[in-house]
Amino acid sequence: MKIYVPRDAAALGVGADQTAQAIVAEARRRGVAIELIRNGSRGLLWLEPLVEVDVGGTRMAYGPVQSQDVAGLFDAHFTSGKPHALSPRRPRQKSRT
Repeated sequence: MKIYVPRDAAALGVGADQTAQAIVAEARRRGVAIELIRNGSRGLLWLEPLVEVDVGGTRMAYGPVQSQDVAGLFDAHFTSGKPHALSPRRPRQKSRT
């Protein structure tokens, strides 16, 4: 099972290292074999840390994921690509002209 957690400056600034550590610890606690891959951001900064799980060659994304969210993701079977609660929508920014 491959799990991707970004390690660029934006993701690190909002807790990606702590999220990655929590994923490794929770997987170990539950006996779930994972391969944690630290990647770059997809540019969706409002969703960082954006965690992706490779399910049969398709990446399922979850975000933003904080370390305290990790146990709930495992409870919701995110490692099998199950949907989880939707991320909150951000209001559109008014353009400045």
